[in-house]
Amino acid sequence: MPPALPSVQGSRTGILTGLVASIIIAVAMIVVALYTGQKLNESDRALQELRDRDKPFVGENDITDLRVLALNQLKTDPDQPAYAGMQSAMQVSLSESDQLSKLIGGGVTPDKAIKVAQLSLTDAGKKVEAVKKVINFNLPTDNLSGALAALSDQVVQLAGSTQELKTQLAAAEAKNQQIIVAQKQQLDDKDKLIAAANQTVAQVQTELKQAQDATANAQAALQASATQSMKGMQDVNASLTTQAATKDKQILTLQKQVAQFKTKLRQVRVSPTEPIVQHADGNIIRVTDYQTCFINVGERQHVTKGLTFEVYDKSHGIPPLGDGMNDTNMPAGKASLEVFNVSSDTSECRIIKTQPGQQLVIGDLIMNLIYDPNIPYNFVVYGNFDLSGTGVASSGDADIIKRLITQWGGKIQNTVDLDTDFVVMGAEPVVPPITDQNNANEVLRHNEKAKQLETYQAFVASASQLSIPVMNQNRFLYFIGYFDQVSR
Repeated sequence: MPPALPSVQGSRTGILTGLVASIIIAVAMIVVALYTGQKLNESDRALQELRDRDKPFVGENDITDLRVLALNQLKTDPDQPAYAGMQSAMQVSLSESDQLSKLIGGGVTPDKAIKVAQLSLTDAGKKVEAVKKVINFNLPTDNLSGALAALSDQVVQLAGSTQELKTQLAAAEAKNQQIIVAQKQQLDDKDKLIAAANQTVAQVQTELKQAQDATANAQAALQASATQSMKGMQDVNASLTTQAATKDKQILTLQKQVAQFKTKLRQVRVSPTEPIVQHADGNIIRVTDYQTCFINVGERQHVTKGLTFEVYDKSHGIPPLGDGMNDTNMPAGKASLEVFNVSSDTSECRIIKTQPGQQLVIGDLIMNLIYDPNIPYNFVVYGNFDLSGTGVASSGDADIIKRLITQWGGKIQNTVDLDTDFVVMGAEPVVPPITDQNNANEVLRHNEKAKQLETYQAFVASASQLSIPVMNQNRFLYFIGYFDQVSR
């Protein structure tokens, strides 16, 4: 069957119609898209213009800032009617700024309020610093509310202090009034006393006139009596003058005799300016080693164990006493010995100490001021001694020195006399000053020390008058070879 041609023609017409419709729709959609795109571009430009305009006032993050959100809430807060009806957080913020500027700076604009507040705080701080000598007050200068609170507290405190001062002033005025009344009473009493004193003075003046008259009469009588007795007194004075001249002649004669006795005494007394003894007590006869040696005196010469000697160079001899009370130029020898083994005519000694650079040789001299095989010397030991070197002198150390003297053949005397050979003096007493005359104990200590010093000086003076050698502790210890042993 041949195809039906009309049907094919109708199909083509439908296709063309659909194609045209599609084209029309496509064109319409393109037109709408172009229009919509133009509008969107215009909206974007408008939005960008709005952003550029608002950028100096609102940042992108400001919208979500908690402070901005809090400002927005004030618009609807029933407790804040001043912000009702406002459209934006900016309006609320500007309103707050106006209120704060009025509160802080009076009539200044908001942009100057903070500067005015800072200047006010600084100025107030300077003024407070200026009055700190009067009141103890610190003003905060970093916030206005804190400064107002501190000022309020200080005002309340000053008000209380003012009221207290007023109360004290009233009490002082009342007391002053009492004093004025008492002073007036005292003045009245004084006037009465002055009147009574004037009356007494008048009476005394009358009695004085009577006494002066009586004195004049007595002086006249006394003058007459004195003239009479003067001649008798002159006669007595002449007699006494004659007797005094006779006594002066006798004293001169006695002084010459004393001088002669002293001259004779010096001939038999050891002289302080000469060697302590004219010869040594012995010599070193053998040096065993650096620890021991032998001397040429023993049991027959009354040497005992424990006796000490000072060793002196055989070519230089034994030094003189010199200034026996002075600690300079001490008579230190080459070494110090201590006898530990005694034979008939010899003794073995321990070398206690040797002076640096010295060496013992045969023939060196040995000497102990106390020891003498033929003559027992008489010693006077007075005062307190410090053998331990602690700086504190005691009477117990004086007993040790006395024991050594008697142990080595010497004799102890209690007073200085013609029989005394040597005087050994302890530390000179120090008299403390009196700082408080009303302190009985201090005055008593001063007087006791002064008396001890007077007795000490009297011993030295007595020895000097009799030309008896006087030495202190250290010089004495050197001359008996015991200076280095005393600490052992």
